Amino acid sequence: MGRCVNQMGLRIIDEDGNDVPHGEVGEIAAIGPSVHFGYLNNDAANRDSFTADGWFRTGDLGQFVDAEDNVRIAGRKKEIINRGGKKYFPREIEELLYEHPAILQMAIVGAPDARLGEKNCLCVVLKPGASLTLDEVVAFLRSRVADYKLPEQLEIMDSLPMTPTGKIRRPELVKRVQKVAA
Repeated sequence: MGRCVNQMGLRIIDEDGNDVPHGEVGEIAAIGPSVHFGYLNNDAANRDSFTADGWFRTGDLGQFVDAEDNVRIAGRKKEIINRGGKKYFPREIEELLYEHPAILQMAIVGAPDARLGEKNCLCVVLKPGASLTLDEVVAFLRSRVADYKLPEQLEIMDSLPMTPTGKIRRPELVKRVQKVAA
């Protein structure tokens, strides 16, 4: 959680580029000297990445949480899981799961599902000597989150695919999960 630096402008917007009410989650948009000017010779990318009035759509989701305009990051727009028409940000569940004593590292991804569109798949790296079952995870979360957010599949892995900057490569996790299911 934090505030934007003085030289930058920050808004929380909806799909149409309108400001969302204070406290609601929307896409973070920025303007200022550290925002790039656009994509060279790529009008489609510029239309997708900038609002009509020039604000850059970061792809990050957040919300203003207080009167000082501190922002809490809620996740990434591309990370939203759509399970049977109900959408949620996996970060909410992941923050709870980091309290579980067996989990070292994990991510929830939307694995393709013929009936629901996506199903909740929990990919986990366990702490040394630990074990974990899907039933244990569901019991841990049951009274804390809505049922549609509960993991439906558990994949235990030796490591999670990471970017050079240390972020989890979620698209790669989805590919790994699909290979296991095939």
